[in-house]
Amino acid sequence: INLPVEAELGKVGGKEDDGPAVEGENPYTDPDQAEEFVARTNCTSLAVGVGTAHGVYHGTPHIEQGVLKAIRQRLDIPLVLHGTSGVPDDQVAEAIQNGICKVNYATELRQVFTAAFMKYMSENPGNFDPKKPSVPGMEAITQIVASHMDNLGSSHKA
Repeated sequence: INLPVEAELGKVGGKEDDGPAVEGENPYTDPDQAEEFVARTNCTSLAVGVGTAHGVYHGTPHIEQGVLKAIRQRLDIPLVLHGTSGVPDDQVAEAIQNGICKVNYATELRQVFTAAFMKYMSENPGNFDPKKPSVPGMEAITQIVASHMDNLGSSHKA
């Protein structure tokens, strides 16, 4: 079977993991362990723990670029950054230069969709068709994605 498989190795903390780092644990993906993991699993992309977290940040996150570079030196598959919502675009751009091929902004996209959806519903309390408030929600997502694509240099490259 020739299926793409994205795996996650290391500590990408967050809501389900008590934050970006659990006291006493190293939150970063070990480059040697990543190399062994990819060799044993044959995964086709790897999400790495480099200081990001799923969910909402309390403070400004910091991507550990040195760890990312060390992982990139050992692996020749696409690297993925989970927990990118709230990470400054300059850090994400540097991570892309250091080997990240895919970024996930799920929390940010959910937040803007929900805000636009709820705004529509508050302005149209009699509405019962979920498709109608979904339109401004999707427009809000489109604006955020376009902004990140512009800031990260990936617009018009598909």
